[in-house]
Amino acid sequence: MVHRRSLIVAGVAAGLAAIPEFSGPRKVARGRSAAVPQESLPVLTLSWGEAGENSSRRPSSGPNGEDGYDRSMALSVIVHLRDDDAEEEFDRISALIEARMEQDVTIGGLAVDLELQTTRLFVDPRTGLPLGAGNLTYQVRYKTLASDPSVAAL
Repeated sequence: MVHRRSLIVAGVAAGLAAIPEFSGPRKVARGRSAAVPQESLPVLTLSWGEAGENSSRRPSSGPNGEDGYDRSMALSVIVHLRDDDAEEEFDRISALIEARMEQDVTIGGLAVDLELQTTRLFVDPRTGLPLGAGNLTYQVRYKTLASDPSVAAL
């Protein structure tokens, strides 16, 4: 059984990998186990764990009257940058990501919708210099059966 959340993250990864700049191997990944080599940059990393997921029980949301959950997770698209002008590169890549995400707000029917919540370029607070990464956080809303989180609820 695969949690619907995993299917959603995989769907977003596939959509972002359709952007020509991110179509190569490991250019889009769910989490990373090692540092990204400089020559591979820019790359995207997807993560939902930082902000977690909220859910609320909804009675009679399955086809046979089963209970379900209305779920909402914050999905981070972390942008690892390469250029010296990190702000300009981040804005350029953010525009590509935002345009792609808006093409399918239901992620192929896996989600109810998604919405961009925050965009942030990481900067060293002491020096004001960019740290070579940024983040776009999307709120993804979806529904599952309480008894089987791989199945969509009504």
